[in-house]
Amino acid sequence: MTKKLGIVTFSAAVGRSYKENLEKVFGDDVDIFDFSFENNNFDSQNIINQIKNLDTILISTYSQYEMLRNYLTDDFNVVIAKLTLSKRGYNILKSLTDVDTAMLVNLSPEMAAETIGLLYQLGFDYIKFIPVYPNMGKIPNIDIAVTTGEMRFVPQRAKRVYDLGHRLIDESTIVELFINLGLEEYLANKSVSEYFDTLVTYNIGVEYLLGKSNALKNQLDALLSLMDKGVIYANKDNIIVSCNGNAENIVRINKIDMLGKAANKILPEIDFSDKQIKDKLVKINGKYISLSCYPILEKDGKYNGSYAIIEDFQSKEDAQNKLRLQLMNKGHVAKYTIDQILGNSSEIEEVRNLIKRMAKSKASVLITGESGTGKELVAQAIHNLSNNKDKHFVAVNCASFNPSLLESELFGYEAGAFTGASKSGKKGIFEMANNGTLFLDEIGEMPIELQAKLLRVIEEREIMRVGGSEVIKVDMRIIAATNLDLEEQIHKGLFRKDLYYRLNVLPIYVPPLRDRKEDIEVLIEYFKNSMHGNFVITKETMNALKEYNWDGNIRELINCVRYLDNLEKSKIEIDDLPHNIRRRISNEVRRDLKFDQLDEILEDEKCLVVLEILHEAFLNREKLGRKTISQKAYNKRFNLSEYDVKSVLKKLSYYELTNSSRGRGGSVISPKGIEFLEALKKLNAN
Repeated sequence: MTKKLGIVTFSAAVGRSYKENLEKVFGDDVDIFDFSFENNNFDSQNIINQIKNLDTILISTYSQYEMLRNYLTDDFNVVIAKLTLSKRGYNILKSLTDVDTAMLVNLSPEMAAETIGLLYQLGFDYIKFIPVYPNMGKIPNIDIAVTTGEMRFVPQRAKRVYDLGHRLIDESTIVELFINLGLEEYLANKSVSEYFDTLVTYNIGVEYLLGKSNALKNQLDALLSLMDKGVIYANKDNIIVSCNGNAENIVRINKIDMLGKAANKILPEIDFSDKQIKDKLVKINGKYISLSCYPILEKDGKYNGSYAIIEDFQSKEDAQNKLRLQLMNKGHVAKYTIDQILGNSSEIEEVRNLIKRMAKSKASVLITGESGTGKELVAQAIHNLSNNKDKHFVAVNCASFNPSLLESELFGYEAGAFTGASKSGKKGIFEMANNGTLFLDEIGEMPIELQAKLLRVIEEREIMRVGGSEVIKVDMRIIAATNLDLEEQIHKGLFRKDLYYRLNVLPIYVPPLRDRKEDIEVLIEYFKNSMHGNFVITKETMNALKEYNWDGNIRELINCVRYLDNLEKSKIEIDDLPHNIRRRISNEVRRDLKFDQLDEILEDEKCLVVLEILHEAFLNREKLGRKTISQKAYNKRFNLSEYDVKSVLKKLSYYELTNSSRGRGGSVISPKGIEFLEALKKLNAN
């Protein structure tokens, strides 16, 4: 029976490259399927069923595993790919004897950073590589560019370009794939050796010593005690003879409970045998461990035990992420520029003009607008036009932390400030943003008790860490954003008025998509091209999309384009649109119909109750908010939550039956709504 191997990558192009290489290695013995987060919806039942039917999955990062783990059982075979260069690419780099600085071009900041880390591992650390990727704000002024198969992203200013070819899956990963698929006997195939001959290997150093050593035990034990990875040695009789302290911490078993015991009893997950294993993912005592095993051979080839090198997989991934952040200005980077704020409408042109005018100022900026309109993109564009553009851009979502955690994240803390605090303390976000830009997203959700402390930072430009006594001076530009009406929040006592006026020095309002409908076609074409879509939208369908309300704004539009791209149809008609959009387009056409045709309102008891309450309020010259409407509905023995009221008011607004009196007391019934109720009363009377 033919085995099935799945490849999961973030980029579709990278997945196709891996697939082509593995098809050469496995031939007809394995069916290979490639999936990418770029092209596949992993919430789709069809995709889930395909994944469950595979024998093994190849992934490249722990983050991918976290995304897939809900669809996999614990015993599912997962292999983490290690990547290397081809010998051709390696020799190209070796020939660059006159190069000390070069751009490293790849399709994303993360992949550029990973490639730089690989090149440094291979010994090219004497070249300073600068990551370059699409939509990067400022391209470095460097004449030499190096890329791994991504020539289309190389800046035109590069005078010398060296393409190393796509990175390749290394030989240890290939061996592990054969083992997981139960095809070890095919490792001797010519196709495997031919593929290995194209690779550069870099597993030397400690692994080489472990593979060859059968002496110098005292010196090796001293070496193991200094290693930052866990090391466990089992002799030829499968008895654990030695281990270092890190191994104890990783497997959560005391050294005294391991030494002298049978390895297959204490650690059955580790295969201490004469087989070599590299970077296998295993689960020990509830933790995912990256495992490599190296047999020790005598001069005559006789087996004399094995060393297992283990590492907490999450810690390994965290370390890689930290390296990536260091390579990319420590991760505090504003990726987007004003050029990414797309559209030809007067509304979006006004936003771009405001950004240009306000960027050079040091005053605080408050960006308002509905969810999904691109407020963070505006914040990053301001930073990249400011005098701080070469400094840190630090973003924090004020709604994602509880009050105590947000305070320690913002202000930092001293060693031992609270239970679980780091022994060395921690620098806070305010300190990280010093001399740069601090972006406070969803500022309206910041707990009221923290708002006073933020106000002090803005006024005094100084902070004190949690548990500390030293005053630390800070200086940063503050940009805040919210989708809430802060004046309404002030009225409710949920936001400080003094903080509001400190933040709202330079206001920018980002309009919703329905208020700049002439930009919709431009945006659809841009996102379609960025996804490499090859479909055409009919004129009728495009007109319908322009008239659609887009409550989710840009975020909803991107989802729609991604949906259409995955249909794999050359022409998109109205019936091809997502169901929720198609249904809403149909409903919105009915806005101008006569009252007796508004069957959706007539059939919705919630709508009728809210209309009745609003009509009573109209007669009493009263303006109502959602909370009051909910209470009045309850008095009528009708249970309506504030969320229900919000939903009903939105539906009624489609038919112009209500008017929003935002910031002045709530919602009121419209003249058209009164006329509707009068017509309804006559209808009932008859």
